[in-house]
Amino acid sequence: MRFYLFLPFFILLAGCYTPKEGCLDLEATNYDVSADDPCPSCCKYPKILVQVQHFVSPATMPDTAFAMKYATKYHSPFDTNDFFFIDRGRFFISDLKLVRPSGEVVGVLDSVWLPLKNGDSIFVESNFSKHDRDIFQAATLGTFKTVGMFSGISFTLGVPQQLVDEVRFDSVKTTLPLGVRNDTLSYDSIFGIIPNRLIVRPDTLVDTQQIDFRFKEPKQVSLDFPQPFSVERGYNVKLVVRLDYMALFKFVDFKNDTEAIIKAKIDSQLTNAFSIVSIKLE
Repeated sequence: MRFYLFLPFFILLAGCYTPKEGCLDLEATNYDVSADDPCPSCCKYPKILVQVQHFVSPATMPDTAFAMKYATKYHSPFDTNDFFFIDRGRFFISDLKLVRPSGEVVGVLDSVWLPLKNGDSIFVESNFSKHDRDIFQAATLGTFKTVGMFSGISFTLGVPQQLVDEVRFDSVKTTLPLGVRNDTLSYDSIFGIIPNRLIVRPDTLVDTQQIDFRFKEPKQVSLDFPQPFSVERGYNVKLVVRLDYMALFKFVDFKNDTEAIIKAKIDSQLTNAFSIVSIKLE
């Protein structure tokens, strides 16, 4: 008899229970084990972050690396009797992929509309970052959804040629990495976007003119990890990449080369100047 008296009470409790909505995707960073129902568009996925270290390995101390400083006198790696300054450097990374040992690649989930010069728009993978010695924080390339072993990364140094030719960069939102209309180092109203830029002075004379190198053609870079790395569910991946500026000037003869030859030699070394420092989960 007591059982039947309490039965309506338990039925009432069950009727008052409200199922909890939450992220039920195991690969999300906000996976909620206590949730009953999946929430609409609430899942947040891990990010790929890239931090670039700007270093020089002096020609007189090739086994030592120092943080690169602008407007600092450096020995030429080609001829240590010559000197030069690096006055500015700025470049873009795009289309970064994690590469598995099998060669399979994994990119980001994000996409973005970009305005075109003909009035239309193009929908592309939102996978861009801007780097400079004076930009210290790691850049977020985008979010991803994957686990397993990876052996390296690949990326484009610069911006894909189709976008360079067709996008109206002065109309891209300034909150995006490609929103460069207020960035005088990365955009010129006549030249357009400047995907990779390097400004140097080839000696220590006070009246020496700067040489402004602007590289528009994108370069493909592939870097191997020191050993295979396991990406685990729910963690951000942070990559630390080093750019050795001395590698860019490895074959440059500042005394005898013309500006065109210097630019060609730097251009030939752009993809060899990068290396992996570390990769970790956060």
